[in-house]
Amino acid sequence: MSFSMAKKFALQNLKANKLLEIPFVLSSSVMLMLFNITASLVNNNYVRTRHVVLPTLIKFGIVILAIFTFIFVQYAATFWLKRRSKEFALYGILGLEKKHVGKIISIEFLILFAIIWFAGIVGGYIFGQLCFLFLNFLMKDVSGRLMDYPFSISALIDTTVLVAILYLTIIIGSVLRIYMSTPMELLQRTHKGEGEPKSRIIIMLTGFLLLAAGYGIALFVGGLLSSINYFFVAVLATIFATYLLYATFTVFMLKAQRNNKSFYTPKRFLSVSGLLYRMKGNAISLASISILSAGVIISLSTTIAIYSNYIKLGDSIMPREYKIEAGSENISNEDMAKRLQSLVESSVPDASMIKDEYTIFDMTTAAVKTGDTIAEYQRDSKADPIFVIASDIDGYNWRTHQNFKLDEGEILLGDNKNNKIGDTLKIGDRDFKVRKIDSIFPYEYSGVEGYSIVVKDMATLEFLREALDGLDINCSVYWDVDGVDDKEYEDTLVKLKDGIKNQLTGDGRSVYDVSSRSEMIHNQYEVNGGFLFLGVLIGIIFLTGTVLITYYKQISEGYEDREKYQIMKNLGLSDDLIKKTTDSQICLMFYGPLIVAAIHCIVASKIIFRLLGLFGVSDALLYMICLGDVLFIFALIYFVIFKLTSKVYTNIVR
Repeated sequence: MSFSMAKKFALQNLKANKLLEIPFVLSSSVMLMLFNITASLVNNNYVRTRHVVLPTLIKFGIVILAIFTFIFVQYAATFWLKRRSKEFALYGILGLEKKHVGKIISIEFLILFAIIWFAGIVGGYIFGQLCFLFLNFLMKDVSGRLMDYPFSISALIDTTVLVAILYLTIIIGSVLRIYMSTPMELLQRTHKGEGEPKSRIIIMLTGFLLLAAGYGIALFVGGLLSSINYFFVAVLATIFATYLLYATFTVFMLKAQRNNKSFYTPKRFLSVSGLLYRMKGNAISLASISILSAGVIISLSTTIAIYSNYIKLGDSIMPREYKIEAGSENISNEDMAKRLQSLVESSVPDASMIKDEYTIFDMTTAAVKTGDTIAEYQRDSKADPIFVIASDIDGYNWRTHQNFKLDEGEILLGDNKNNKIGDTLKIGDRDFKVRKIDSIFPYEYSGVEGYSIVVKDMATLEFLREALDGLDINCSVYWDVDGVDDKEYEDTLVKLKDGIKNQLTGDGRSVYDVSSRSEMIHNQYEVNGGFLFLGVLIGIIFLTGTVLITYYKQISEGYEDREKYQIMKNLGLSDDLIKKTTDSQICLMFYGPLIVAAIHCIVASKIIFRLLGLFGVSDALLYMICLGDVLFIFALIYFVIFKLTSKVYTNIVR
């Protein structure tokens, strides 16, 4: 067969199968567009120079996008080819060789992927500009302009490579299926579902065991480190369990209903029999919708919670506008404090411009808490570590504008997890009397169990450092300033950092830093804004996959029900009974995954909230509100998707 003849066949086929091809092209174009946008952002000079952390985050998004784009396009292509199996079988019966059929399919997919590639590149550039502005908005960067988002050649190359890989894998898979099948097998393949597993009881029990393992980890594993280690185990166990139980437990329950006497009534007979057939054929697809829906809900709710929490934190990030800190093993604490205070005073023309200044000494270390005892953390310890920040009473009083006084052997103690604290606490070989205070533990450590300890004097602070094998004691000076231009003063801070660096040179091991609240807020907006952008991106990916699979399921159900609809009419069943029976089956089929996804998200909320502590989220109510809002909005979107795709189903059936 000549190329021109094969092209003619291909164009005719594309025109005849547009109901299947339009959603394939649209959904694949959206996925490719998202990939192109992400690739262009990670290589954008403006983003790379102004948001140092963001490119690393977006690279994760590129990997996820590439994987899911590959999966979704493969799924869509497989469905498309399955619906056309009868057509390919007829080609063989009419005498067309398999290599000719392969050539026709290759040309069809070449045309489709050319359209997808063009839409992905052009759409990616147009919508990429909007995403660029949206990203800068999330990061509070108002200086970004459209001219800072040029057309990306590297993104074009990356997108082209991905399209080429998708095209080649689909063509190779399609041609192999045709070459390895007889015309009779191709005729039967159109109506062939995933089928019911043979050893269904064993597989069903395996599914329940995996689900119990996944849910058990989510609900009962404690501690941040354990949550990190076991989270992906729980995710994988739940995913596999979802697939296994959809394929077995649903069939098992429907067969149990079929054995009930109430089954033998017109409505139940038709509903249960229809559902049994549908579940045998579509279990894998429904499980995929459940998992993708859960992915949408979890990714969006967590990223919104992170961003909302950070906005709520506000000025609590740093108690004063500016901070200088240093620590050295060869400089005494008192001498270090004098050096830092002198540097702060030298940063302004008049010392009276320094406001609300205070000096604090602190020590941070990992430890282990057992009952009312805090001990040194050993690397081979099986217990989850806690973090301890110990500081002196004078600095604490200045920071909080209070006037606490401590007796010998007395400490102030606060924790960030509202744990029960006794009247005494043993550290090393000393017992301390405890007075409870609100925790001043830094927000960035809120994911781990942490304790704020305030001691009477420097001698006690040094004792804690030795008992817990902590790092050197740091000296920090916090201050506000009046009567200076903020931008000019930021430049002064750079010189201040160089000044302290010169003073510490040759003084052994040392640490030093100068920072401002606005700088810390900007850095956190960069990280959290990047996470929000990435979360929205991943949510769109999962949502696109959900829409894609739901649409194709409706088309599949429509073609399969069209013949059954006519059979039921010929048997004398009323249109009303047929409609009620079909509607009840469709509703259960498409709302079932939403219910399963909601259950997965609710069960996972505990371990996810614990992991959110890594990003400073410690408000459980905030996360539950975000989860509830996203779940509600997604349910509405899912309902709209269902209604829109139901029209396609109705048109096919009737």
